Amino acid sequence: MPTLFINKTIINMKKLILLAVVACSFVAANAKTVKKTFKVEGKCEMCEERIEKAAKGVKGVISANWNSKTKQLALVFDDKSTSVEKVQKAIAAVGYDAGDVKASKAAYDKLPGCCKYQK
Repeated sequence: MPTLFINKTIINMKKLILLAVVACSFVAANAKTVKKTFKVEGKCEMCEERIEKAAKGVKGVISANWNSKTKQLALVFDDKSTSVEKVQKAIAAVGYDAGDVKASKAAYDKLPGCCKYQK
């Protein structure tokens, strides 16, 4: 009797593991890594740190690199977890115009003097 119980338990565990693997494969197959670039206003290295930190703070962002000369943010993200608009809103919330999303006056006014760009 104990052997039968153990065999059934092992079979059930194998089924559960197989189901988990199939489910993970399905999720991974539907997730898509997307690369986008868009303009983000800013001026200096402090801006770079703030912009990248805001972008990377959004769940689903894999990498974010801002170039102060070109004012372009190179963004890599999982499109099932986030969107460009969500990242732009997070950046605007810390005071920087990002793509079509403009920072509020209150957020912009909180920027250090060296980070204030022409609005």
